[in-house]
Amino acid sequence: MATVLLTTDGSDLASAAMTKGVELLGRAHRFVAVSVVPPAFVPAAAIGPMESHGLVIGPALEDAIEAEDRVESTFDIARLTEILEVEADVLVETGEPGAVICEVAARIGADVVVVGSHGHGWLQRVLIGSVSNHVLHHAPCPVLVMRLEDTQAD
Repeated sequence: MATVLLTTDGSDLASAAMTKGVELLGRAHRFVAVSVVPPAFVPAAAIGPMESHGLVIGPALEDAIEAEDRVESTFDIARLTEILEVEADVLVETGEPGAVICEVAARIGADVVVVGSHGHGWLQRVLIGSVSNHVLHHAPCPVLVMRLEDTQAD
């Protein structure tokens, strides 16, 4: 029995990717499902014309936004495990998704990480980065990248 780390951002595309990954790997494993909430940063309006970026409004507002995102992520994971019909340990972490997924994989001793890929072209990967690409190159274990196209984007 392997330890399988399932990753989700709560999207339907991520759910479809995890479904396909579980179908390929089978259900006779220990599953850990993780969702990563990016840190909240709320910019304020610039005070003067020479100021190129705003200030953070306040830690209390950031904490409230992160807490709300964590609750939403917990519901997303519950929905995912229901769709997959598997029992999974649930983790909701805060940070940069690629790095956090790799850290969690190392911490839990994952045998494989299942991650979805949106199938974006090279220009989008250069401009916005790719969580799946980061995990593929930095995870401490094999990575199963489930590439599914978003047919609803057309």
